[in-house]
Amino acid sequence: MTITTIFLSLLLLLFGLANSESQLNDKEQTVLLKLKQHWQNPPSLSHWQNPLSLSHLNSSHHCNWPEITCTNGLVTQLLLQNKNINQTVPPFICDLKNLTVIDLSFNFISQEFPKALYNCSKLEDLDLSQNYFNGTIPVDIDRLSGLRHLNLGANSFYGSIPASVGQLKELRTLKLFQCAFNGSFPPEIGDLFKLESLLLAYNFNMTAAELPSSFKELKKLKVLWITASNLNGEIPDTIGEMEALVHLDLAINNLTGKIPSSLFMPKNLSIVFLYRNKLSGEIPRVFKALNIDVIDLSDNKLTGSIPDDFGRLRNMTGLSLFSNQLSGKIPDSIGRLPSLMFLKVYSNNLSGTLPPDFGRYSLLVELKVADNKLEGKLPEHLCDNERLVGVVAYNNNLTGELPKSLGNCNGLKVVTVYNNRLFGDIPSGLWTSLNLSVLILSDNSFTGELPQSVARNLSRLEINNNKFSGKIPAGVSSWRNLVVFEASNNLFTGTIPLELTSLPYLTTLLLDQNRLSGSIPSDIISWKTLKTLNLRRNKISGLIPLELGNLAGLTELDLSENQISGPIPPQLGLLRLTLLNLSSNLLTGRIPIQFENQAYASSFFNNSALCASKPTLNIRKCDSEVEPQKSSKHPSQCLVLIVCMVAAALLGLLASLFVVRFHRKRKRGLDSTST
Repeated sequence: MTITTIFLSLLLLLFGLANSESQLNDKEQTVLLKLKQHWQNPPSLSHWQNPLSLSHLNSSHHCNWPEITCTNGLVTQLLLQNKNINQTVPPFICDLKNLTVIDLSFNFISQEFPKALYNCSKLEDLDLSQNYFNGTIPVDIDRLSGLRHLNLGANSFYGSIPASVGQLKELRTLKLFQCAFNGSFPPEIGDLFKLESLLLAYNFNMTAAELPSSFKELKKLKVLWITASNLNGEIPDTIGEMEALVHLDLAINNLTGKIPSSLFMPKNLSIVFLYRNKLSGEIPRVFKALNIDVIDLSDNKLTGSIPDDFGRLRNMTGLSLFSNQLSGKIPDSIGRLPSLMFLKVYSNNLSGTLPPDFGRYSLLVELKVADNKLEGKLPEHLCDNERLVGVVAYNNNLTGELPKSLGNCNGLKVVTVYNNRLFGDIPSGLWTSLNLSVLILSDNSFTGELPQSVARNLSRLEINNNKFSGKIPAGVSSWRNLVVFEASNNLFTGTIPLELTSLPYLTTLLLDQNRLSGSIPSDIISWKTLKTLNLRRNKISGLIPLELGNLAGLTELDLSENQISGPIPPQLGLLRLTLLNLSSNLLTGRIPIQFENQAYASSFFNNSALCASKPTLNIRKCDSEVEPQKSSKHPSQCLVLIVCMVAAALLGLLASLFVVRFHRKRKRGLDSTST
């Protein structure tokens, strides 16, 4: 054979291969365009068009479409997540013979499991999650024997999870979360020795059952997520044998008994979520799991103390142990952890002082230690790194002043330290902290005066039962976003400033048990959202403003134990008040008729000049029904009315005398005529 012949043969072979590839490309593109048509041409696939040529350099070639991945010019991946597809998966999808990946997640597909996918012989990764697939998972699903990743989560599949899932021996990932499955988890899942991620969470309808003991055989498993799936019984001691475990989440179940001592054995363990179960006993020691990132054992029945070992977890960013029965001291070593950002240990029986180094060595974001028996001071360095967002330490026995660092903490949003024994002035910068929205300081012994300005975002300010003094500043008009202002039982003096009535979002105003004087502002600028107004036990005088009756949302009004005089405005009777207390004032006149029922029987005590049309409210009955029931006139206007009534009576008397005299005279004339 000559060289020329060999050369020509090679050319013909190459031409044949190119022609074959061209035909295959042509066929694959036809399938893709047919898919688009079957799915009714969704706008998200509008760029799927016939190319002008089949050159791979042409941007309209299907291998260049963003949803398509090609290998050696052949379609191997369909990545169609979130494309607004609402039609079924057609059988001809497997005419793409080299498909290894099909991702149809986050669409609106409603049908039973598409068994036609069994014909995709090279399929390794199938993701149908976040759709409306329904029916049962077919018992012969193991025909997809090459699958490495299967995600059917967040669909409407029901029935039992078939045992045949355990025959998918190549699986690395199995995700069957958030469906309507019932029955129990098949122990055959424990046969998937190559499995690395097992996600079975939020299957609320599962039959109550223990965690299958066979799962301990999953030696390569890194993620085990079975939240809220009706697990009960104890966590098996063999959990520590799952040596590759990184993420363990068995939260929101009915697990009981002790936490196994082997829990912290896997050296790569990073996340432990066992919250909202019924676990009891003590928290186990940490052995090899020194790379822990987050531990959440909250909302259980755990007792004992917080392990000192936790102070060795230098990578830990979050520790949540709240709503248990833990006692003892928070180990000082936890305060020195360099990565700690979130500490939530509220609602326990913890005692002693807080670790003094909280915030000094880490970027502390949240400190929640409320509802314990903690003593001593709040740590001084809480906001040294200026990342602090929340301090929640109410219902303890804390003493001393608030840390000065809180006055230099622009990220701070929430400070709730009520019901302690704290004292002193509030750090000036705290009032105006840039992002502060909630400041609750009630039931302490804080002193000082209110500032002219507060944080722009402050919506809730509660300072009840302290020793704050001075006047309510006129600058209160700048507290524009305040919704709740509670300042009961302090030492405030002066008058209620008109500016206080300008807060447009205020719903609750409590200024009772202070030393306020003067009258309630007669002009109310903007209390359209006010629901509760309590000014009890002050030295307020003057009249009840008529404008209070225009506050349509007002449901609670307490003006008792003041020196308020004059009539009750009848407009108040038009409000839907669930609480009204005007007792112990100097009010006069008739009460509005709407209040003459037993619901308001104790609303008017110790107002001797008040009366009612019916003697049913422990106040006297009005002497005269002539007395106007709906009068809003002031005393001077009432006097004019009385004078007019007397004058009218006198005129009537004179007229009657004139008639009598005329009648007698006329009678005498008639008598003389008759004689």
